[in-house]
Amino acid sequence: MFSKSLISSVVLCLGLVLQASAHAIITPALGIVGRDAIRADVQRPAGPTAECGTMSIPDNLDTSTAAIADPNGIVNLTITNFNSDVDGSRMIVEAIVDNMATGNFDQAQAATMLVNGEFNPTDVTSQPLSIQLPAGIQCAGGAAANKCLVSFITAGDFGNCVVVEQSA
Repeated sequence: MFSKSLISSVVLCLGLVLQASAHAIITPALGIVGRDAIRADVQRPAGPTAECGTMSIPDNLDTSTAAIADPNGIVNLTITNFNSDVDGSRMIVEAIVDNMATGNFDQAQAATMLVNGEFNPTDVTSQPLSIQLPAGIQCAGGAAANKCLVSFITAGDFGNCVVVEQSA
């Protein structure tokens, strides 16, 4: 007969294995410069003060590759999953915008998904995403005071932040 502690340990280990296998990243990602994103770059956003996971916003905001918003506030991005099924979902369930790009998402506004990713992919690949910034939003972060920070969360509960630059 198996003890309760053995069964609990096995369930915990299985949960950790499944959690570690689920990843998708939206690019260009905060903190990644001069290389392709890898599985280890994926973050697990956690609430209004950790929407970018463990990524340091002050250290990376002005040095990260920014996605450019067109005059209508439309931003084109790419999402890449590192495993199939819902764990590697390329579907965005939340996209919120911090117009000051400080990482404080308490007053964030929702972006509109124009092109979303696949919920339950059968393959490991990339696909385009497109969002529209909230109407009238003014990106005011960074040294040039023209950057927003967008936090994305996938249906697999992973994600990351993307720096978005508004043209004047």
